[in-house]
Amino acid sequence: MNYSKGESIYKYQLLSYIGGGAFGEVWLTIDKSLDAQCALKLLPQNDTSIDERLLEAKIGFRLQHPNVVNIKYADIIQHGNPPAPIVTIAMPFYQQGSVVSKLNSCNFLDTKTAVTCLIDVLRGLEYLHENGYFHCDIKPNNILIGDHNEFILSDYGITCFSPEHLAVRPRQCYLPHTAPETYSKNIYDERTDIYQIGLTAFRLFNGISEIKAKFLEDREKFRKSVMEGKVITDTKYQPFIPNKIRRILSKATACDPADRYQTALEMRRALEQLSLKGTCTSDLNGNIIFDRDGNSYRYEVRVLENNKFDFLAFKKNQKSGRETKATKYCVNKINKSEIQGLIKSIANDFL
Repeated sequence: MNYSKGESIYKYQLLSYIGGGAFGEVWLTIDKSLDAQCALKLLPQNDTSIDERLLEAKIGFRLQHPNVVNIKYADIIQHGNPPAPIVTIAMPFYQQGSVVSKLNSCNFLDTKTAVTCLIDVLRGLEYLHENGYFHCDIKPNNILIGDHNEFILSDYGITCFSPEHLAVRPRQCYLPHTAPETYSKNIYDERTDIYQIGLTAFRLFNGISEIKAKFLEDREKFRKSVMEGKVITDTKYQPFIPNKIRRILSKATACDPADRYQTALEMRRALEQLSLKGTCTSDLNGNIIFDRDGNSYRYEVRVLENNKFDFLAFKKNQKSGRETKATKYCVNKINKSEIQGLIKSIANDFL
């Protein structure tokens, strides 16, 4: 179905389109009976039964935790010409949208925000797992930002229920984040959610596009890299990712589920124990910036002859705005591989 701004559907008036896909659409609406805004998911029946469409609402209605979305209301209505059944699912509207809205000019989250985000999401995931649910669809777009800047896991459209907390056969899962055991055995458990959050974390720290782009470029080649444990390798990290974060992400995305964090709590504790001295982000011009102790550090790479480069680093006092050369990190006439090593050294020093 095609919906339009201002249209009324049951007791809801559509205000603006939020997003959507093959499943349906999500709109910001006014609930006219309450005179209150909400986000409304509109799900046509298509080839899926009404009961399956309502499953998401039934799961979300039972959930009560600050880091997971709670579904407020659901109904089946006849809409359109000729009338056809659609499932409407009402949930809170979060003005800041998803965590994707906080990406910087280089398409990653600043380091401290990414850690905070993942800790919050893992709290929500712990709650889901305690109640026998496997999310199956953990990705950046499904992490919302609450009114108090908390991070909230959303979307239970393909969530699975396992009352005994045993592995299940997933109805579906988010394909770019498919784990090796799902490809090989079509199974899903708590550790598969850990794999998905590990890939989500990699995209938030490192750059959001690469994994999805590789999946879309050649699905069979991507599947092979998953089975060989090569979706994330050391060479795929941006040099500004410090070693202590790399170790956490590598463990979360281990090929063998037995080598991963075994619970969301275990991974959350690992992130909470990080002692970050600063943060890394990028400015509007795409320069990588390290912030620490009231100072911002940036670097420039200047091209010389014979494939050589000068690496210059600068320190700026955030209060006075005065910038000086950070001579400790300035090196002349180096090759390209040495540049990566210098940036990595700065990251490990400042984060």
